[in-house]
Amino acid sequence: MSESFVPTNLDEALEFFQTAPPLRKIKDFLDRSTLSADIKALLYDLAQFTVKVGEVVVAIGRRMVSIAMWLARTIPGTALGVAVALTLTAVIGGVPLIGGFLALALQKLLLLIGMTAGAIQDIRNHAMKDAMDRVVRQFSALNGAVAT
Repeated sequence: MSESFVPTNLDEALEFFQTAPPLRKIKDFLDRSTLSADIKALLYDLAQFTVKVGEVVVAIGRRMVSIAMWLARTIPGTALGVAVALTLTAVIGGVPLIGGFLALALQKLLLLIGMTAGAIQDIRNHAMKDAMDRVVRQFSALNGAVAT
């Protein structure tokens, strides 16, 4: 099932979550990415998260990571804004003596500005709204809500 599939009931939602990429593929994707080792480890740990629904173990973490990878491709402005903010934080952190303090103080602000600027661009292109609406519909079946 593709990331654009929207389950309409619990059975479809369980099947959708079970068709997430295997951990091996997620690990390969993360290993090839330019993300920091800490972020890769965090995402890999998230991908291993499961919940038990009745007698079925649902690989919700693998689906969340695969949706995040899909969102990075679908809403590139936001992804780029976050990447720029993180890069600026790293550069500021490299300044001798006060860089660590400045990076710590400015990290959230830079991330907020970068994400906001990228999201505004994606919203102008309607990519953000369409992508987020799809993600909400994909998870709504787990609440017993019916997707419209």
